[in-house]
Amino acid sequence: MLNKCFGIISWFPDKEPARTQRQNRINRLFTQLNNLWPDIDILVVAQNWGNFKPVETTNNQIIKNYMPLGILGARKTLREEFLKSNYNYIIMFDDDAIIECDNETVNNDFIIAIENNPNGFCFVKGEDNAYNPYAGAQLNLCAISRFIYNQEPMVDIDPQKGEGFEDCIFATLLHHKYADYEFNIPEGIRCIQFRNPDEPVESTWWGTHKNGKYLIQNTNFLCRYIAEHKRLPNDYKKFLSSVEKDKAERQYERRADGSRTDAYLYF
Repeated sequence: MLNKCFGIISWFPDKEPARTQRQNRINRLFTQLNNLWPDIDILVVAQNWGNFKPVETTNNQIIKNYMPLGILGARKTLREEFLKSNYNYIIMFDDDAIIECDNETVNNDFIIAIENNPNGFCFVKGEDNAYNPYAGAQLNLCAISRFIYNQEPMVDIDPQKGEGFEDCIFATLLHHKYADYEFNIPEGIRCIQFRNPDEPVESTWWGTHKNGKYLIQNTNFLCRYIAEHKRLPNDYKKFLSSVEKDKAERQYERRADGSRTDAYLYF
């Protein structure tokens, strides 16, 4: 039996009502994990939690407290905490994730799939296309083995600086670079996020982010490069700032109505 953990990155803002909303979300996720997989440890990179104590669970809770690290910093730190541990597999979530199951057995089917692929990885796919099967997908409900995560660190691309969607790029990189180790998540289980219409504070910070257009453009550009070369460019930050970006922008294929064929990224 593989030693597995859930890995969660979480950040609480100082101001209300956003802070309480984030606390409610993490409690919601903890409760779901307890109901679906009560015997798997929960490892949290907890940023700015202060004295907050999450809801009690049967799961063993390992809370690593940090000052705010940012999205990229938190993802890197979670990987470091995982590799320092004795876990064989990490199943990742953001703290606002909601798990959906179509039946009472699919949660166990998911664990069986992991057990059958001890050195593998899987992601929940977004809208499929020729070179990027993870457009719109986040690092929620994805499972990565120690074997894979030892070989491939989190991409050093910061969404808060407008450099690209690090989750989509990382998933695409593993998909093309380590195809022999990828397995599919069983049908009937999924993870949703950023869909909280009754909450006072929106989650989609990037939707109004001043660099939003660059996030989309850079993500698309890097995913296309990965599909062709099975790796990131050696200096991908310099690569993104090169004239090739503008050249690629002009060469996007368009449909008969004038819309771009890569419009799936505009979510």
